[in-house]
Amino acid sequence: MRKQRRTRITVETDRLLILRQSQSPIKAWCQGCTDQVEMLSADQAATVAGVRCRTLYRWVEAESIHFVEGGDGRLLICFNSLLNWSSDHPRQL
Repeated sequence: MRKQRRTRITVETDRLLILRQSQSPIKAWCQGCTDQVEMLSADQAATVAGVRCRTLYRWVEAESIHFVEGGDGRLLICFNSLLNWSSDHPRQL
């Protein structure tokens, strides 16, 4: 009878996110956070979350992340809720 050998491998990862903007960040009131927070455009938010824009729009439609629609029709995503959602649901493409 042979002895079985088991090896356990643990992988820990960290994520560092650096955003550089040429203009000052957009601050707006977020109903979900009940606070004035930094808002991102849909393209910026998709890049930060590491998903396609369509996935981001699905999250908005499901009200999984906080958002506001600007007076010009632009969709603005709450940075705080985006980070919380994407860390709880990584890479759902």
